[in-house]
Amino acid sequence: MLRISTSFGICLWLSAMAVSAQDAGQGTKIELAQGKLSLVVPADWKPVPPKSSIVEYEFMAPKSESKAEMQARVTVMQAGGGVQANVDRWYGQFEQPDKSSTKDKAKVEKFEVAGSTVHFVDISGIYKDSMGGGPFAPKPSVLRTNYRKVGAIIQLKDSGDFYLTITGPNAVVEKQIASMKKMLQEMKAK
Repeated sequence: MLRISTSFGICLWLSAMAVSAQDAGQGTKIELAQGKLSLVVPADWKPVPPKSSIVEYEFMAPKSESKAEMQARVTVMQAGGGVQANVDRWYGQFEQPDKSSTKDKAKVEKFEVAGSTVHFVDISGIYKDSMGGGPFAPKPSVLRTNYRKVGAIIQLKDSGDFYLTITGPNAVVEKQIASMKKMLQEMKAK
C-alpha cells in the first residue's frame, strides 16, 4: 500500500491550489492579521518556502528578458519597530553610486485603503546584500549594483504593521511596481 506523508500531501494540495488559481489568471490569496486583511498577489509571483522564520509569505517575482538577471525576492511579514525606523533601515541597505543620500533619492508616498494606512517606499542604488545574515547574525555584504527595493508598510489598526517588500535587479522590480500597487489598492478588510 502506498503511503504519503501528511506534509507531502499538504504540499501537493497547496501546489494544486496555486496552479489552479494561476491557470484562472488569478494570483494566490494571502491573509494578514488572522484574516482581518486579505490580498491577492500577482499570478506571476511564484510561492516559495520562506528563507526566514519571521517571514509569513515569500514569493519570487519573474526575471525580465535578460537571462543573466536574478529574480526578485518578495516577502510579507509582520514586524515592530515603527514605520520610520524600518524605512530608515531600508535606506541603510543602499548606497548611491555618486555617494549622495539614499533618503534624498528615494520616493515615498502614503495612501489609505481598506481602513489601513499604506506607506509605499521606492529605493534604488547599490544594494548591500547581507545574504540572509540580518542584523543579529551579520555576514559580509555583497554589493549589488543597479538594485531596487519597493516596500509597503501596511498599518492595520489594532493589529500592528505588516511589511511587503520586493528586492532585486532594477529591471525586474520595475516590472512589478504596477502589479504591487494594484494588489495593495485592492486589499480587502473583514
